[in-house]
Amino acid sequence: MHDGRRNGEVTVSEVSATPQRRSAAQRLREVARDLFYRQGIRATGVEELCRVAGTTKISLYRAFPSKDELVACILRDDCEQESAWYHKALGPELPPRERPAAFIAAAADELRQPGFRGCSLGLAIAEFPDPEHPARKVADTYKRGMRDTLRRVCTEAGVVDPEMLGDALMMLTEGAFSSAAYLGAGEAAAALERAGQQLLASAVPPEGA
Repeated sequence: MHDGRRNGEVTVSEVSATPQRRSAAQRLREVARDLFYRQGIRATGVEELCRVAGTTKISLYRAFPSKDELVACILRDDCEQESAWYHKALGPELPPRERPAAFIAAAADELRQPGFRGCSLGLAIAEFPDPEHPARKVADTYKRGMRDTLRRVCTEAGVVDPEMLGDALMMLTEGAFSSAAYLGAGEAAAALERAGQQLLASAVPPEGA
């Protein structure tokens, strides 16, 4: 899930103020996660990472074999947060037919998180065209898994064509996340909710049908 803390720059003084027991690897991950999200992965150099984290290149490469592996590690953390966010929204206590709408609501809530500038996994996919890049492997696997989850959710909701609806929900949310850059996150969230309501009204069978 998008971390609202990303709307504020992590500085050297902030990193230095944290308990000394935190390892260089922990500091690097926190700083890299912030900088990669706010200014881009390729635009963030190793020197800047080390300077803001208050560590050295030796410490970085001792903790991570390469910058690419650091990126992949951060994206795996993002996958866990995203999965937890949507798992909570689609919890087992919710009636199956209500879960497609709950997914739309959760995606709109994510858009409204402070500092949102797009899905970190989608941004990584855009930066790395090579599907064999470590970051792409992590992001692609998560996105394909989300597609499968949405198809399953729609099947359990009893829709006539669950694969079509699952794919439509995926495309709708991906488009909303991307459009936040030029519409603004609030307007993108509202548009997602309106379009989602129209889509589900025609696709999800009425209760008792």
